[in-house]
Amino acid sequence: MAFKVIKDLGEAELGLLPISSQTVAVCDLLQLPAGGTTWTVCTSGSVFYTKKAIAMGAATSSDTTVLAYELTGREWVEADVANTVAANDNGDQMVLSSKTTVNNTHTNSTAKEACFTQRGIGSTTTKAVGHVIVGPGLINTAT
Repeated sequence: MAFKVIKDLGEAELGLLPISSQTVAVCDLLQLPAGGTTWTVCTSGSVFYTKKAIAMGAATSSDTTVLAYELTGREWVEADVANTVAANDNGDQMVLSSKTTVNNTHTNSTAKEACFTQRGIGSTTTKAVGHVIVGPGLINTAT
């Protein structure tokens, strides 16, 4: 299933987001790269300070928009994880493995690529509940 909003704490921000040459599946995690004008699928190199969205519709590489839910960072989200989820992972920040998966290494990541905070175990032990880390879309130059 990848990423799925399970509880919205704000108003839904569902709309058509601009894309270019992207193949997107429902529930893929998307990002708006700093300084960019089109959304891309997240990767293991995605960073915390980009805006994020979850695809609610599919798109092919020839499409110019995709239906998506733009995240604020307050939504409760269930995400697929690469490793078994454990309660002692709660509070850990995690890096993405791909546009569909969080890389749960059972340690807190302080890397700029940490894009998910686990708050609990999801519907199975291969799903984590938590928050996608959403930034303002600015380039982080702090050292």
